[in-house]
Amino acid sequence: MHIIRTGGAGALLLAAHACASAQAPAPQAIQQVVVNAGALESRAQSTTAAIVVGREEILRQGDASLLDVLKRQPGITLDATAGKEAAIRMRGLGGGYVAILLNGVPAPNGFSLESISPELVERIEIQRVASAETSSQAVAGAINVVLRRAGPARGEAAHEIKAGSAFQRGHAAPQLLARHSGRRGALAYTVAATVQRKLNPIAALGTETGADPLLLRRTAWTDHQVEDILELAPRLCWQPTAVDSISAQGYLRRRHIDNRKREHETTEIGRPTAFPHAQQRFETRPLHAYADLAWTRRLDGGARMNAKLSGFRMRREAGFLYHGMDVQERLIESHAVASGPIEREWTFSGSWRRPLWGSHFLAAGWELGRKGRSEYRRERHAGPAGELLFQSSEDYRASVSRNAFFVQDEWDIAPGWSAYAGLRREALRTTGEGNAAAPVDVEARAWSPVFQALYKPQHADGDSGPRDGLRLAVSRTYKAPDIVQLMPRRYTVDNNNSATNPDQQGNPGLRPELALAVDLAWERYFGASDMVSVSLFHKRIRDVTLVRIGEHGGTWTAMPENAGSATVRGIEFEGRLTRGALSARLNLARNWSRLDSVPGPDNRLEDQPARSGNLGLDYVLPAARLDLGGTWSYRGRAVSRASALVLSDDGSRRQLDLYALWKRNAGSRLRLSVAGLSQRDYLESLAYEGRGPLQRSTVYRVRPTWRLVWEQSL
Repeated sequence: MHIIRTGGAGALLLAAHACASAQAPAPQAIQQVVVNAGALESRAQSTTAAIVVGREEILRQGDASLLDVLKRQPGITLDATAGKEAAIRMRGLGGGYVAILLNGVPAPNGFSLESISPELVERIEIQRVASAETSSQAVAGAINVVLRRAGPARGEAAHEIKAGSAFQRGHAAPQLLARHSGRRGALAYTVAATVQRKLNPIAALGTETGADPLLLRRTAWTDHQVEDILELAPRLCWQPTAVDSISAQGYLRRRHIDNRKREHETTEIGRPTAFPHAQQRFETRPLHAYADLAWTRRLDGGARMNAKLSGFRMRREAGFLYHGMDVQERLIESHAVASGPIEREWTFSGSWRRPLWGSHFLAAGWELGRKGRSEYRRERHAGPAGELLFQSSEDYRASVSRNAFFVQDEWDIAPGWSAYAGLRREALRTTGEGNAAAPVDVEARAWSPVFQALYKPQHADGDSGPRDGLRLAVSRTYKAPDIVQLMPRRYTVDNNNSATNPDQQGNPGLRPELALAVDLAWERYFGASDMVSVSLFHKRIRDVTLVRIGEHGGTWTAMPENAGSATVRGIEFEGRLTRGALSARLNLARNWSRLDSVPGPDNRLEDQPARSGNLGLDYVLPAARLDLGGTWSYRGRAVSRASALVLSDDGSRRQLDLYALWKRNAGSRLRLSVAGLSQRDYLESLAYEGRGPLQRSTVYRVRPTWRLVWEQSL
């Protein structure tokens, strides 16, 4: 049994200070952000540091995925390596450092931002500093996706249809979205349905070089993935009394993924691999289902109580077939794998909040949950005549139980000064067992205090000039290892196991990472739509997790391990400007990190880009009923060293996205957009610099994606 506990007595001191401060009356009432405030106005008034992306901005460029919306936001980059699930990075940190929330609670384990259509989202809240109410597993920050409420919004049509297609490499990917909203007395409802096809054609060239023994090998490969999606998203809201409201929402997403890959290897120096040519096919039909039921009651004195019960289920039956061949395309060996992971999760959360003493807004709440994962894996290797060479049957089950409690207070200290103090206590226990791995029993506990302060210099009466804001935040967060990282089962490669292409294995002794962070920011707002801000951050992470690559019994394996401490710091700039029909936005970021246990140079956290930025322009032509615009995105080169012997290099990426929206009338619109117009081929490489240095480099060839969509509101 592995028991891991983390705690902090300093958290109690912060909580005591918050309670003591709450006893002193403030000169004025606290400013609560109203729901209908603009995104910039809400941001300027809120004590907690957050960027709100409203519905208009979410839909502006006609993106097919929320990831495309997020990659244009300040401090956010996207790891979109071909053939892998895209991952979000905040301040250069990914891999579990970013908390993904759905309606304010941690998203289910199998949830992906690509699994929710932008049409279903009301707003996105990018929280640069963790809050006690949401999650303390947010070392880099949190992204809260708020789904739309039931019923038609004010000024919105009750029915909407969007039909069109994406085009990539000469292939069409049609889509159809339909939405119906209505009200019947105290009941409001919305039903949205989406049918679409996604294409992901990939062409790449890989090169392997070695010095001892000498090696020069090139592998050209193509990967064509077709994904058909059916999505249903019902939402209900019922207000039986003047003080009670009940809401329910969910989504059901059914997919069929058919992925086919071909590899052709040419060895110029050295020995070829066991299978110089290969064909692969992966097919799966995953089902994702989510539902929640929430109750809210308004109490006397402005108090409010709410509770929510949510559930998630994922099932994915998958089949994988690998044909390893020689250079004459003659079959040498075939590998067949059948797997069926199932994930289930439920969460019960609630909170109570109330204004106190005229200037305080106190809140407390809880969160209880449990998630489980079971999986089987049946593997069979056969020779060219079908003779059995190897077979295995593995099963494992794992579960994570979670409980959290929080208390927080937001209050006005003095004119122009407001503060936020919160304390969250989380505990997780992960257990697992299977017929191919030792049992796992790991416990993680953490106290997470958060303090934020906002200073807004007061203006003289009648002064309508620029408004400044100075922010300070101190927080303690953590990152717990997930189930896959803890389970000691091994995921093997089909061909060419090496230091740059190792098997993957979990580590049941993995400890949580703890982080202490300080954030500073200066903001200036000009009117309702113009602003500029500069923010700085410094984080110290303990027990940072790195991937170690080693050889055991002739097999190379990659395993996560705790490797001392790391320092992360950075600076971000953001600006927005509107002049008449033209709107401009600019954001830039510079990140640094240093691993104490790894010698330099390039002893950075894995895949952290040093530089990133976005430049966007939007132009509205009312007379022509035409909106034009686009965004140019840049993500700099990411060079990192996970150990003294392993160096990775992810090349820089540039991308231009453009859109045009023609409004035929109030209810009819035609949208044309293109993503990745100026994106160049990019390079990824991994080098092992031990005895007999080896390097694997891959050049990915990319092409733009065009989209043409007709939108009709009724």
